[in-house]
Amino acid sequence: MALAALEAAGIDFDRASSLEQALLGTFIFGMVSTHGMLNNLSPPEVHALTLSVFQEILHYTDQAAAQGTQECINATKPSHHPTMNAILHRGIEGHRQYSADDLKSLSNNIRFVLDQFNRTD
Repeated sequence: MALAALEAAGIDFDRASSLEQALLGTFIFGMVSTHGMLNNLSPPEVHALTLSVFQEILHYTDQAAAQGTQECINATKPSHHPTMNAILHRGIEGHRQYSADDLKSLSNNIRFVLDQFNRTD
């Protein structure tokens, strides 16, 4: 699912900036957590799945995967980090788009998130 999302948006994660990687990781966490909820995975199972996705698909180191996963978990509370929480919700929508095989909308969703931080107003 994470790989399909990156491919739909035409993103080579390893060539993305650090900021883009963080944004994408947060977005993908939203997708993974939604997958877990819909498939009745326990929180530890979602945690393990997220670590695996971060390491295998996003090529995070073990330490970076653990840190990124924990930050995303923390951001499920809007008060922790409102911006990350908003990106998580974009990932929730991304899961719906992926599940509906609406890869164009998924790509647009991801691009919208990235574009919000790449603006040069």
